[in-house]
Amino acid sequence: AFRLLEQAAAADYVPAMLDLAGVYLEGSRDGSVSKDRAKAFQWYTRAAQLGSTDALYYCGFILLEDKKTAEAVTYLQRAAQKGLPEAQYQLGRLLLAQNSPEALPLIRAAATSQRASIVAAASYTMGTVFQNGKLGVQKDMDQAVKWYLRSADAGDRRAQHLVGLMYLLGENLPADEKKGEAFLRLSAGQDYLPAIDALVRYLFDTDADAHAEEIRAWSERLQKLQKR
Repeated sequence: AFRLLEQAAAADYVPAMLDLAGVYLEGSRDGSVSKDRAKAFQWYTRAAQLGSTDALYYCGFILLEDKKTAEAVTYLQRAAQKGLPEAQYQLGRLLLAQNSPEALPLIRAAATSQRASIVAAASYTMGTVFQNGKLGVQKDMDQAVKWYLRSADAGDRRAQHLVGLMYLLGENLPADEKKGEAFLRLSAGQDYLPAIDALVRYLFDTDADAHAEEIRAWSERLQKLQKR
């Protein structure tokens, strides 16, 4: 199968190039192909030359990991201009670190895209922008909560934790213990330590005797994760 993939890639079949580059980037599951970032970058570069937007992003991703930020930005900009949410978000994060207002439309575009995983992370970032008044925007907790809710619904464990606490405390959202507990459980289920701790404290305060076994289980999970 790997030889067929190599042959298809050598024949300039872009999907095969992307798959082959991915194998080299991560290594094969069976261990028959070792990680080779240089070869991965080579195939992504070739795919990018043939018009692959995803390849542009992965070229930027590899360069970022190699601490070659200036070169990475060139690839990410090209992918972002073509509307790739991953590239928009990654580039937006780089610009956010520089507090550049150019970051805002990029992160917003990623947050309103159709890519669930990117929506979750980008929406959370949008929430922090409005909560802290970054990128030239005024602090606006209502806007921050809107983005945190969007992020939590898309599966971001940090946002789920925040939203859960907001519902439980009745701060920035109407008090609602059921919703608060539900969001904390979603976050804790993703092994987010602050959420596990908050859930344990909530269960203890609600009815320690009734929730004794669950409290013990979550506490043990928390201790195990903390030792990693």
